[in-house]
Amino acid sequence: MRILAGAVLLACASMSQAQVDQSVAGQLCLAATEDSAFGVLVDGFIERDELDVSGGEELLSLQCGQGQTVFSRMVLNRQAENLEYAVIDMGLSLSSSHVQLNGKSLTLSDAMKSLADESDAETREFVDSYLQDLADEDFNPNLLLTLK
Repeated sequence: MRILAGAVLLACASMSQAQVDQSVAGQLCLAATEDSAFGVLVDGFIERDELDVSGGEELLSLQCGQGQTVFSRMVLNRQAENLEYAVIDMGLSLSSSHVQLNGKSLTLSDAMKSLADESDAETREFVDSYLQDLADEDFNPNLLLTLK
């Protein structure tokens, strides 16, 4: 899985968001709301050289319409495995990776908290729990790498 994450980062690092066509963006927006669909879709695009994105942050910031992004759809639909893929497998950091949310650039953790603050109790509980999990070295092995 870590090899695949490296491949995701390499593939993403060489391309730009402007090159993501509407069909791909639409599929990513839909996959963000479906259980475990996002990682499978992204991996497939990368394997077929169809995904042109400069990095994971830009991928999560893609606009989905109605003021939502790929990232906000994951959070508001409480898609834990999709978020795991984005944060762990794509190698993003809760404290230093940024996404666009409501016209602002926020860290992933701040964006999650902002979305939770504007949402229902179930989403707030999901975000609180998930932020704790993603900050746990046993759950998120990338933390061990960044601490060394």
